[in-house]
Amino acid sequence: MKIFLYKTGVFLNYIFAGLLLLSYISVHISPDKVHYFALFGLFFPFLVIANFLFLLFRIYKKKSHFFISLIALLLGINHIRDFYAFNNKEIISNSENNLKIMTYNVRMFDLYEWNENKNAGDNIIDIIKKENADIICLQEFFSNRKNKRKQEIKKIQEIKDYIISSRKGRTLFGNAIFSKFPIINHGYVNDGSENNKNIFADIKKGKDTIRIYNIHLASIHLNRDDYKFMNNVNLNNKDENIEGVKDIGEKLLSAYKIRSHEVDAISLDIENSPYKTIVCGDFNDTPISYTYRKLKEGLKDGFIEAGFGIGNTYVGNIPFFRIDYIFHSPNLQCIKYKRIKESFSDHYPILTELTF
Repeated sequence: MKIFLYKTGVFLNYIFAGLLLLSYISVHISPDKVHYFALFGLFFPFLVIANFLFLLFRIYKKKSHFFISLIALLLGINHIRDFYAFNNKEIISNSENNLKIMTYNVRMFDLYEWNENKNAGDNIIDIIKKENADIICLQEFFSNRKNKRKQEIKKIQEIKDYIISSRKGRTLFGNAIFSKFPIINHGYVNDGSENNKNIFADIKKGKDTIRIYNIHLASIHLNRDDYKFMNNVNLNNKDENIEGVKDIGEKLLSAYKIRSHEVDAISLDIENSPYKTIVCGDFNDTPISYTYRKLKEGLKDGFIEAGFGIGNTYVGNIPFFRIDYIFHSPNLQCIKYKRIKESFSDHYPILTELTF
């Protein structure tokens, strides 16, 4: 019996080590070509934990098979660093050269009262006011005659200029960029979709011009039934479980495929930027993904430069999900990263402070 358990343990160790290696490979394969490969990246944090536990167990038992997980973990050290930041101090610099950036998916300022807190929309405005960022990138923005969020942000931030991706009459919605500095040029980012909502703004700060991208990539579009299934899995109902997993899996794979088309087009636009570049937004994807790798090419991740820990930005029952980002050109330095753990939206706001 002991021999059987030992061999089973070694077999499972090889399986989990192999799955971890596949998660490393997944970031280089477009979901448009092999869509199911993206799922390995989604489960990356759990695979790391599993292999680390195997490693500790093997060392404790003084078994030679400890090298299986050790090698798998060492081969992915760069991916682990993309997932977990180790910074522990703040860099001090000349404040005149600094630029404070905020990105926040505001979920339409809780227009449809998803949040149990009835003042969630006003609380979101209070956060924006308190942080007083120079550049504010908002996703799922909404403002109309009744809900005058645009005017509120302009007043509290002394905003000089702004752009918003979509307009219908007096209703403004989509992605928005607010700036304390003049916007000398702006436009849409060609992401290959019919409903183009991703935008950029060229902002003049002193003698410098900076291009700001505000990006919101395709979401999974889980509905109430999906969340209900995840929160209340009935182990006694096999058919219901199969149907629930199948439905969520299909939505995941469809969203991966759509995002691969978006990032292939957007990354070309970013690559051709004539100015120092800052990319903000809700990518709806984790750091171990084709989306992250493609959009980060030639740029730095503010969280990796100045953050600490896992830094999840999604508010929900799914742990480890960092899906909101601020990237920047290498000729800018990130001296501060901040995540505000207030759940008025389904995303946490994040901020970076960059210096020239």
